[in-house]
Amino acid sequence: MKNEYTKIGFTLAEILITLGIIGVVAAMTIPNLIATYKAKRYRSQFLKSYSTIQQVFKRMESDDISIDPATYKPLTYYKTFQQYLNGSTDCGHAALKRPKPCRTYRYNGSDDYKNFSNTNKFTAGYLDDGSLLLQDGSILYFENADNQTIFISVDLNGFTTPPNIAGHDLFTFQMIDGVIKPLGDKGTKFAASVDKYCSDTNKEVVNGMTCAYKALNDPTYFNKIVRNH
Repeated sequence: MKNEYTKIGFTLAEILITLGIIGVVAAMTIPNLIATYKAKRYRSQFLKSYSTIQQVFKRMESDDISIDPATYKPLTYYKTFQQYLNGSTDCGHAALKRPKPCRTYRYNGSDDYKNFSNTNKFTAGYLDDGSLLLQDGSILYFENADNQTIFISVDLNGFTTPPNIAGHDLFTFQMIDGVIKPLGDKGTKFAASVDKYCSDTNKEVVNGMTCAYKALNDPTYFNKIVRNH
């Protein structure tokens, strides 16, 4: 007579095989999931930072505050900009000692940010006329020494968080006729050389300047950055 209560289960070998399969699948999928998450986080922060800069300029205009760099003395534009950013920290400019976690760069050169190809330093000249640490941890860098043009660069995750590479977590925008545009866009500096200055092989210190244009217009840009670099 058959035992109606015969137990049905898995052998140890079967369990080990199943766990092995799960481990292989996890090893194949988890890195891709992490990369996808990082790419989405970078893009989200990039768009947020771009929107923040745009909103400040719009608020300045609505308050009848000049956005014309010609009306400001060198090294002062960012102080007016800061008035529209709640909770931001004045990190000073290159002639001043900067508090942590602000960047410590001084006029003798930049060794903390790298160009897009990670083969050289990134140009310091676009980052030295004032800087602001925002509540979300990002940092804005200003350039307006010539009193003619405003450049604003943003480190998406702050100086204390790597990779600190132009085109990866550092992007530059330019104000053109009262409109803030990603560098490389029509009318901005380097517009005729977008690919040259966002290149895996270019060793120049300005390589990475036009990556903001690509990051804004290519939804897969950060996926490529996370995957390839």
